[in-house]
Amino acid sequence: MKIEKENLQFHPFQLTPQEQGGLVTLSGRKDSFRLTPLQYSYLDVLKNGLSIEGLVQFFLGQGWLVNFRELYALIQFLVTERVIRNPAVIDYFKKALSDDAPMIFSSLSAMTGIAATQVNPAELPFFRSLELNLAKYLLKGAERFQVPAQIRLTHAGQTDRDLYILLKGQAAIYKVIDQHRRQMVATLNEGSLFGERGFLLNQPRNADVITTAPSEVLRVRHLPEFDQLIKTDKAQSLQHRFWVMQALLSSDIFKELPTDTLDALVFAGRLVQAPANQVLFQEGQRGNTCYILIQGAAVVSKQGRAINVMNQGSCFGEISLLVSGGVRTASVITQRDSVLLEIQQNDFYKMLSQNLILAKEIETLAAARLQKDATRK
Repeated sequence: MKIEKENLQFHPFQLTPQEQGGLVTLSGRKDSFRLTPLQYSYLDVLKNGLSIEGLVQFFLGQGWLVNFRELYALIQFLVTERVIRNPAVIDYFKKALSDDAPMIFSSLSAMTGIAATQVNPAELPFFRSLELNLAKYLLKGAERFQVPAQIRLTHAGQTDRDLYILLKGQAAIYKVIDQHRRQMVATLNEGSLFGERGFLLNQPRNADVITTAPSEVLRVRHLPEFDQLIKTDKAQSLQHRFWVMQALLSSDIFKELPTDTLDALVFAGRLVQAPANQVLFQEGQRGNTCYILIQGAAVVSKQGRAINVMNQGSCFGEISLLVSGGVRTASVITQRDSVLLEIQQNDFYKMLSQNLILAKEIETLAAARLQKDATRK
């Protein structure tokens, strides 16, 4: 069970409202701690036994977006001060607050796999969206591995191109800070797919993935002919996936994240078709959607003047997902018939509500970009 879904349990405490936020006083202790207005309101809701995911959904229902950095700081405080009682939550956030990954005993390359002859593509993420014969072709030579905890599945900087699916168990994604330190940014649960960066785009790994529990992993070997297959019309779903990943890696926000965390984001969206000359959004409008251009082209204009043409793989409008009532800074109109992946703000927040650490990372990146844009004006 993901810890964001656990109903939180607390040791006794008292909340006292103040003009700017409030105070929390812990039972049996004389000292009080000041909370920001947002942290106070979040704790006031959580004290009723709500989960982190439930808190986000509660505020979305009220028309408010949660500030994930404030929420993360609150949970960090509650764990550090031993207010939260849930063992899984305490363990999870203690690992997240550490700069060091767990001791790595071995790597997957040192283990022996068995041929995955009975894998059903319809039960696998990514592959279930492909034509059956194509999925079976890509899965030929795939291997199952029974993997203990604390095994490194992928290594930041490596250029291997294999794709992985976590069939059972759990793993964590660690961003490499330097030679001696790593920081956990997300967890992977059963059904998670990772390694697309190398498999589709032939780019080096930008994170370590390490099992945190005994797991079963499917490794899909990359074959040289796959690169040509991606470019053919016979593999349209594979092309779409390729363009989506390209777009995410060109986004000022998403390109900084380990691509292994982006699979849920892709599945949070829906494919839409737009004819030529359709206005996707207008300058000055409030926005709550982001788009990835799968097929076609679109023109960006400011004050009635075209400033850019976006083609397959472009990502636009993503900043509005993280800003309540964010205003569009330009207009976007399709230049010809197009297919787009549309991601709604509510769907985006539902995905983030199930991974608080990743949510905090994305929000921090978005805030830095907004600050940079404001400085440039």
